[in-house]
Amino acid sequence: MNKLVLIDGNSLSFRAFYALPLLSNKAGIHTNAVYGFAMLLEKILKEEKPNHFLVAFDAGKTTFRHEKYSEYKGGRQKTPPELSEQFPYIRQLLDAYHIKRYELDNYEADDIIGTLSKEADKAGFQTIIITGDRDLTQLATDNVTIYYTKKGVTDVDHYTPDFIAEKYNGLTPNQIIDMKGLMGDTSDNIPGVAGVGEKTAIKLLNQFDTVEGVYEHLDEISGKKLKEKLQNSKEDALMSKELATINVDSPIEVKLEDTLMTNQGEQQEKIELFKKLEFKQLLADIDQSASVEDAIEKTFEIETSFDNVDFTSLKEAAIHFELDGGNYLRNNILKFSLFTGEKHIVINADDINNYAELVSWLENPNTKKVVYDAKKTYVASHRLGIDIQNISFDIMLASYIIDPSRTISDVQSVVSLYGQSFVKDDVSIYGKVRNLRCLKMMF
Repeated sequence: MNKLVLIDGNSLSFRAFYALPLLSNKAGIHTNAVYGFAMLLEKILKEEKPNHFLVAFDAGKTTFRHEKYSEYKGGRQKTPPELSEQFPYIRQLLDAYHIKRYELDNYEADDIIGTLSKEADKAGFQTIIITGDRDLTQLATDNVTIYYTKKGVTDVDHYTPDFIAEKYNGLTPNQIIDMKGLMGDTSDNIPGVAGVGEKTAIKLLNQFDTVEGVYEHLDEISGKKLKEKLQNSKEDALMSKELATINVDSPIEVKLEDTLMTNQGEQQEKIELFKKLEFKQLLADIDQSASVEDAIEKTFEIETSFDNVDFTSLKEAAIHFELDGGNYLRNNILKFSLFTGEKHIVINADDINNYAELVSWLENPNTKKVVYDAKKTYVASHRLGIDIQNISFDIMLASYIIDPSRTISDVQSVVSLYGQSFVKDDVSIYGKVRNLRCLKMMF
């Protein structure tokens, strides 16, 4: 089956910019949004393996929606200049990856994505839409899934029709539009009905299906105050629904065949761009001729037992528990890994108590353990019946102390900011485990 990935370019650029600290190269070019976007592309290409790809951008600040309502998106802050200067490099990045990008005057990226996803759905494609904008969830079908990034691009919800029905008490994807018509959307400055929130909107839509249906049955609505609110805001409600509706028949000049990925073996453009922006990790991954000054390769053979580890002489090691989600109180504990500086061992977490010497070492207060997220480590180990002692260093905590504005949530991403280029990602180490968070990105 053909697989199409559609990215909301503006939304993900903003997410990357605010998730990472202000990075810059020696020339003073800010690079954090570009770097984050590049890491996003690497993850998607590796884990999703699409054969069609497009990134859509907003062409300007005004669209046909502003003609209907001049205050549309009126409350948004101005784009920081440090981000604005990175958009040309993000476009260069996409060109280097040979990924199609597109924008259309008077329309938003949402409309481009909506139109292409409709065409792809008809053609039987499997489509993934990646965005930080919940508006796009109205596009979900059996073949179209929206990866909504709740925080950075690490914490991701997969919006399918079933997920939407569960989250919104039985609503369909198309009713997301009606819900916004009734409750409005402060992020887009869509007014809705004053005083009507999500719960009330869902209740009304469960009874009357659409905004129009609510007004056709206004006399049947109990509650004098609610009826008055609806009566006083009918025009706003209908207009808000129209503003929230993605145009899936936009006059785009790009076809599905234009999104086909080609020339993926050509790396020279990426190498030149990564050198210019000083993306050492990404450069080292593809440029085998990179100098020692660019990156120092460190590779480790992954072992699956502790037979070759001398715990009696081991004074310090890095340890990690991998879960299939972000809730370490409830999610399944998949793997345990230990790195001694020379040996890297990964085992199924359920087997950890089969290694008595390992457990004894973990519970020894005289041996030092380096971790990423001490709280998660303590909780996971206790769930497995192990009382870990003497966590001497927490990389996540150290990263936070250096820059509290940062919201990075994995080891690979943090250490890459401080010069380490060869930290393997989850898929390389553990394999693609079902239910492992699909977009466990670097933010």
